[in-house]
Amino acid sequence: MNNIDDKKQCFYRTMSEMEKLDGSFLNMDLEDPSFKIQLKYSRADFVQDIYSAISKYSDAQKMDYTGVFGFVLEKNENKITLKGYPSVANLQEETSFPFSKIFHYVNLFTNENEIEIVGNPELTKCLNNIIKVFPEFLTMIGKLQHPTHNYTVDVHTLKVLQGVMTNEKYRSLPDEDKKALQTAVLMHDITKKEGEIDKSHPICSSKDAAFILNRFNLSNEEKTKICLLIRNHDWLERYNKKMTSALEFAKELKDGNNFLMLCILAEADLKAVQRGGVFYNKYCDILNQGAKEISTLIEINNKLNVA
Repeated sequence: MNNIDDKKQCFYRTMSEMEKLDGSFLNMDLEDPSFKIQLKYSRADFVQDIYSAISKYSDAQKMDYTGVFGFVLEKNENKITLKGYPSVANLQEETSFPFSKIFHYVNLFTNENEIEIVGNPELTKCLNNIIKVFPEFLTMIGKLQHPTHNYTVDVHTLKVLQGVMTNEKYRSLPDEDKKALQTAVLMHDITKKEGEIDKSHPICSSKDAAFILNRFNLSNEEKTKICLLIRNHDWLERYNKKMTSALEFAKELKDGNNFLMLCILAEADLKAVQRGGVFYNKYCDILNQGAKEISTLIEINNKLNVA
């Protein structure tokens, strides 16, 4: 399956399979602490192998060497983290060290890797289909979040997707909006920094998604909608802290179902922070207040424009 259109169609077929109400994915208990996405070649092993291969070089050389392959390793408080998206696309295999080693490990991680979820072959197959068109998802697997979160970024992302797909309002969306929201969910935390609070990730993830989505052969309108959702998936926090006014949100999110999709995403995102809905319960009232206020302003604005 090398053709991008074939991969894209496989991706959308996979998402349709995952959204079936009687399917495996929507009926999984993702709150189970034992649930884990495993890789044949883990992210941790990849980081360690790359670090070992380039350890003797200066920091500048390390960045130059890995930068050729689209990523860097950063050391923070004695922890090595991965930033970027390893790839050997459009690169020829090098014979000189350390490029040969880096090429080998990147190829293993991105092109020859496989996901496995013990006891769930259906979801295993779905996620392996997703990484064929969206290999950047591999960089989120096992990535730790700030201690407020009970889930790693990959599990959190799946739990958000599950929450979105089981929302009754999602079920009433037209297919094109469902596809946009599905894709936005998968990419909404893609740049999130490991183990720390990262307020910049909605904007950074949106920018990276704009580049990644070029591979999906989408129209400008489709791509713009997905990036808008990613960029504003933190709207509730900005509304609650009065960083952005309800009127400003209403003006930016007035088109189509954009704000409805963001409300669906915000609810699922909150529920996917801590087990048992603890984090959601803390903010559900302000979510309902913000949704009502902004929706009312959008409705007024649309009536005025029609008049």
